[in-house]
Amino acid sequence: MKFSVVAVGRGMDPAVAHLAKDYLGRLQRMLPVELVEVAEERRNPGQGGRKAEAMAREAKRIHAKLPEGAMVVPLDSGGVALSSEALSRRLEKFMEQGVRQLAFVIGGPDGLDPALLDHNPWVFSLGPMTYPHMLVRVLLLEQLYRAMSILKGLPYHR
Repeated sequence: MKFSVVAVGRGMDPAVAHLAKDYLGRLQRMLPVELVEVAEERRNPGQGGRKAEAMAREAKRIHAKLPEGAMVVPLDSGGVALSSEALSRRLEKFMEQGVRQLAFVIGGPDGLDPALLDHNPWVFSLGPMTYPHMLVRVLLLEQLYRAMSILKGLPYHR
């Protein structure tokens, strides 16, 4: 199996970028993983009424970066939150079903366009709290690393 993390935004704080790179490297020792960045939609503060239009344009840019044939897993606070053990079991189930690639999608500060949330078999949540969207990359990569460590019987999860 291969993972893609398709994330909106660029230019992370150096400390956050260091953590993301660390977990990405750890995970890449277990399976192929790529981090794909998508430009964030820039809006003037006075354009609040155009938020839906901006999110739709952002969704098109995200869709263009999705790997062909990948199962898309959007991240959204309204999705299904799993324990680390349950996440590892879900990933194992996908592997057993022959899923070749999962593309986890992280939106920008406004979240994801509803078109990206609909019609996906799994919308994943890191929980009900709100996180800075750049930090979500680190949290997702760490949890994917933890889940794969559980599957491989490594002591990281203790």
